[in-house]
Amino acid sequence: MSENIRLYIEDWLYTSGVVGIYNILKYSKDEVIVKDNYVEFNKNCLVGFEDKYFNYFIDKYKDVISINKIISFEEFLIKHKESNFEDFDENNLEFLDKSIREVFKKYLKSNSYKAAYDLIEIDVNILDLEKELKGLKLKKKENIEDIISEVKNQFDILEKIIDYFKSDSAIKYIGAKNAMYTVIKNGWNGVCFLNPQTKEKDMYLDYRNYFINPVAEYIDDNKEKYKYSCFACDGAMKNLSNDLSFVNATGFDVNKKSSHVWDFQNDVAICPICKLVYSCVPAGINYVYDKGIYVNENTRMEKAININEKIYFELYKNNENNKRLTYKALVESINKEFNNKLKYELSDVQVVRYENEKYKFNMLSKNTLALIKKSESELSFLSNKGFKEINTYFNIYELVVERLLNGQNMFTLIQKLMYYKISQPKDSFYRANDIIKILKINKRFLEEVGAMEYKEKDIIKFGNAAGYYLREKYRAKGSVDKLSGISYKLLNALKTNNKNAFMDTVLNCYLYTKGQVPNIFLDVLKSDEEFKTIGYAFVAGLIEGENKEGTDNK
Repeated sequence: MSENIRLYIEDWLYTSGVVGIYNILKYSKDEVIVKDNYVEFNKNCLVGFEDKYFNYFIDKYKDVISINKIISFEEFLIKHKESNFEDFDENNLEFLDKSIREVFKKYLKSNSYKAAYDLIEIDVNILDLEKELKGLKLKKKENIEDIISEVKNQFDILEKIIDYFKSDSAIKYIGAKNAMYTVIKNGWNGVCFLNPQTKEKDMYLDYRNYFINPVAEYIDDNKEKYKYSCFACDGAMKNLSNDLSFVNATGFDVNKKSSHVWDFQNDVAICPICKLVYSCVPAGINYVYDKGIYVNENTRMEKAININEKIYFELYKNNENNKRLTYKALVESINKEFNNKLKYELSDVQVVRYENEKYKFNMLSKNTLALIKKSESELSFLSNKGFKEINTYFNIYELVVERLLNGQNMFTLIQKLMYYKISQPKDSFYRANDIIKILKINKRFLEEVGAMEYKEKDIIKFGNAAGYYLREKYRAKGSVDKLSGISYKLLNALKTNNKNAFMDTVLNCYLYTKGQVPNIFLDVLKSDEEFKTIGYAFVAGLIEGENKEGTDNK
């Protein structure tokens, strides 16, 4: 029997698991051979694989797992102890109180933490220390000096707690618990250490016994008499005991749902090696909290590894606020593949997203990829722009790219952004010029799909300039306040595709200002797409007039 294990490119889910195994072994500095359509490694790499598995997740997602929120608080303690609390003010007290309540007390008493304390080889009762922590607030007529002794006492308790969690043993087990419930459960669930009824408290031993030991036995077995075939790799199997029920949004309980298979006789089973591969899916897909993204590059294994590695880098190189921008990471990664020395061949790419415990699929065609590349400059302006709707914040960059992936135009999004800019400006964190950027992207999209003829004349530029100059005329007459109501009328006409109502309103505006109607409005009548493109550009200039383009449209 060969000493090496070879894993081939298959469907997207299996390949993401192969990428995951590669990532784990590479992180552990094991030798892994990467060929065009497979990776290969020695079976001895599986010795201690359970430690490599958890260490990879603990380190890769150190910025989002909760144990690091506890450990990183040490910087706050050191800073004020070294200055002898000279700079400690009410803002620091408020931050300390909030951290005690929302970080330390919350996590130290959580069930996942309690389950790990018995495994940590340190003679400290962390729950007793947690009881000593108290929230601190100033009473009436009190100042910082009055409670500084209590603050120092809380600092001492927090230092003991942090020293506990900084230990190798605490990082090993608490970090593993964090990884289990923050990342790993997104890929698979219900078995091994994610089975609520598991009898093994040590997640490292549980993973080794459930996923790794069966592989070693399987490799050494004589398979000549095996009569079943693996559903994933077509390898010989002794029985059908390993099914895919543990894989999220993919597998099913074959005992309860036999109707899912032909003639009610289950043949959907996998060999121990493939079961290990599927357990590594969370290491192949990149996650941001409860969302995941994976690019199914199935032409070459090296490309599959590289582009998903770039996505991880783009996700986590920025600050905390940008870590939810999964599409931005995707676009940045694709754009780098255009430019790098690997000479990335432009081809259709499947993007897999994990949201709300379901997988969603988009196909990035060659044309869509090229469109994203052409729109790179406009998209860069939108990355930090967004709006609040009820209590939810929406990032405009993500919404624009999502529509490109789904092959949708931007008109409904532009309508909403225009309306919010007028009706609730405090919750609209963007400018009218950002809407012009979206219109330019949308115009390229419409031309690409054949919904609009290509035009050398920049109808967006002229439409926006017309709105700007009309606004200036209203300003000269002291009637800028009237533009809000006019804008609502124009937006309603654009929403209902009513060219007559739109032009009636426009003509009335120019009659009021005694100005000449710009020639650009002749193009409004040519097609619905040109009508909306020019119309929204005009309203953008009207509600927040800027003539940055320097267009003279008098």
